[in-house]
Amino acid sequence: MDAKVVASFVINVAIVVFTAYSWLRLMFGKASSKERLTARGLRSLRYFTVLSNLLSGAVSLACIIAYAVGGPSLPAWALAIRLVAASEVMLTCIVVILLLVPVYGVGPMYRGGNLWMHLVLPLLAALDCCALVPVGTLPWYATFLAAVPEALYATYYLQGILRHGAEEDGVVYDFYHFLRWGTDKIPLICAASIVSTWVIALGLYGLNLLVCG
Repeated sequence: MDAKVVASFVINVAIVVFTAYSWLRLMFGKASSKERLTARGLRSLRYFTVLSNLLSGAVSLACIIAYAVGGPSLPAWALAIRLVAASEVMLTCIVVILLLVPVYGVGPMYRGGNLWMHLVLPLLAALDCCALVPVGTLPWYATFLAAVPEALYATYYLQGILRHGAEEDGVVYDFYHFLRWGTDKIPLICAASIVSTWVIALGLYGLNLLVCG
């Protein structure tokens, strides 16, 4: 079997295992004041980091099944969702590095499960997408699919803070503190996140063409 196929299979197994491990820690582990932008139990599902990593884990599981059933070549649908999932988790990775680490510091952003979800798992997904599977065989406009999950999440977040404000009845809706920029800036921030996800997908697609083309 081709070495790239073996490596991709191993990476996808690792993503499934450590995504499950990281999320179970969030579900049932003890809360730590040293971890930032995280929550325990089902409340963890409000964060894009968690949702994007769960998506990536589900995609890796689908790829494993595709390898087992169809052999060494992933079908186009598997390549497309691999590109989408890698783009989502890389958005998390890049936002943490560029925006959150300067504010909260390295420790809180990479402690415990955050290390896996903010760094290790996104890099594994990007490695698989860029160097191991032939994502570049997809048409370039498949990159637009990566904007869909981010657009759905941005819509959910936007309607929540526009309806309830930063906090209502003890429930925090603006946990990313977007309102500090002003209500009029929030649609722009959401639009920027959607465009950024597409740009990341385009970058991963281009890297795949360079490495695997």
